[in-house]
Amino acid sequence: MPVIRVGLEDFRRLVGLRLSLSRLREEIPMMGLGWERDDPEGFEVEVFPNRPDMLSPEGLARAYKGFIGLERGVPDYVVKRGFYEAYVDAAVKSVRPYIAFATIKNVPMDEEVFKSIIQIQEKLHISYCRNRRKGSIGVHDLDKLKPPVRYTVKPLNFRFRPLDSEEEMSIREILRRHPKGVEYGHLLSGFKYCPILEDSQGMVLSMPPVINSEYTRVTLETKNLFIDCTGLDWKTVNSILNIIATSLAERGCQIYTVKIHYPYDTPVGKEVETPDLAPSEMKLPLSLVDKVFGEHLDAEEVVKLLAKMRFDAVKLSERELLVKVPAYRVDIMHPVDLVEDVIIAYGYNRIEPEIPQFATIGGESLLERFSSKVRSIMVGLGYQEVMTEVLTNPRDLFVKMRVKAGPVVELENPKTVEYTVCRSWLLPSLMKVLARNRHREYPQRIFEVDDVVILDENSETGGRSLRKLAAVSIHSEADYAEVKAVVDTFLEILAVEHRVEPGIHPSFIEGRTGFIKTLKGETIGFLGEIHPEVLINFGLENPTVGFEIDLEAVMRLKGFGRRP
Repeated sequence: MPVIRVGLEDFRRLVGLRLSLSRLREEIPMMGLGWERDDPEGFEVEVFPNRPDMLSPEGLARAYKGFIGLERGVPDYVVKRGFYEAYVDAAVKSVRPYIAFATIKNVPMDEEVFKSIIQIQEKLHISYCRNRRKGSIGVHDLDKLKPPVRYTVKPLNFRFRPLDSEEEMSIREILRRHPKGVEYGHLLSGFKYCPILEDSQGMVLSMPPVINSEYTRVTLETKNLFIDCTGLDWKTVNSILNIIATSLAERGCQIYTVKIHYPYDTPVGKEVETPDLAPSEMKLPLSLVDKVFGEHLDAEEVVKLLAKMRFDAVKLSERELLVKVPAYRVDIMHPVDLVEDVIIAYGYNRIEPEIPQFATIGGESLLERFSSKVRSIMVGLGYQEVMTEVLTNPRDLFVKMRVKAGPVVELENPKTVEYTVCRSWLLPSLMKVLARNRHREYPQRIFEVDDVVILDENSETGGRSLRKLAAVSIHSEADYAEVKAVVDTFLEILAVEHRVEPGIHPSFIEGRTGFIKTLKGETIGFLGEIHPEVLINFGLENPTVGFEIDLEAVMRLKGFGRRP
């Protein structure tokens, strides 16, 4: 989790109080943050993933002022209509389709503000933006560019001067030689054209998501900023723009919109003005507050607690509130998220612990104990464990794996196009990990022990989770013999009698695919050499082998029974 550095004097200036470190050390952790360390010049706090709005001194001060009662309710941000326009070319749709902008004027630039701008960029990139994969941020000196700007694509031989370079370089050279190109170039791997943001005179602002240009570098003399945020889905792009814009507004900056012209449909239309800092609305049933909290809170008290957390709330009825959510609170996706903030405002230290009225003995479930044993075996076989998301999308789950789309659990109201279904097998998730690590050295051997979600009409919800093991190995000499030896060794350690029969699986090379069966003929998994088309789909160039095993089926064979 990201840790931010906050200057003590700067924080005092933002809050407007002469605060002591001892007071901050006591109160800030009560807001749901982790206190790391402090010194006479400042302090460091760990920000949990659900609060990206506090990845800056400005966002932290805003939340703190509400928590101690200095300010209440939704902050009022004035967004003025700007005169800048931006045009998006149709060609970027297949590379990095979404972009949003903000114009920031009258920035009170000094050393602390400069460091804060750099810090929030870095922390958002590594956390909310998933190392720039989902979103990326560009900050430019507004006075150095000539509007309107254009978001377009350029061939690999296109040249400009990247940040921290003394000479112009081609895109190809940047991806191969520049430190940022080496680190993030894999995000553009496989594309013949790369996204470029340029002004009306052809001056390059940035090459998202890799690097800005030297031409619009921000310095201590900069007074006005131009912000661009690009990404793979509109929600991420809009969210990070709102977080940055509101953070700068806390410094007294003036926020102006930019009108964006898209040639294709987006979730907000073909013409949109950003940023939009108007609060959203969400209904909060008071019964949910009581259920989660465990005690009764009346409507008036809940309204006061929400105001402490910088929300506005009014009673719709005796059983329901209407809550206004600030634009920077991108973590509020369900009423239960509001309940969490109510409890934080109330104070965990005020909640009286209760001893359960029944006796029991706690311990790991059989499934978790068995899974731990499986992990130990895989580590002993030279594999490294990874953890990936349960949510995915049909393209990664089926199309890239050359598999015919099957029944899956779908999200009724997905927030992004990247996460629309629950995974039904693990191997695609591991292939994505390999794709993200193409720039790392080989061999790479990784595994995952985790749940997939399958449809089950006998289940109360219509679906159930199933524990599986999957592993892949990628290097120049990976072959069928290697993966079969790993599977045989793994099952022999568990004393599972089995055989491997040849078969056909679309994700593997025909003739180099096997199905793992028990002596009674039950199929418990499969293995083989990954098909070349699958490797191309994920941008991989080395031979890859993998396998996947149903661990719950293995447990039944070993007499452990099903999960409790």
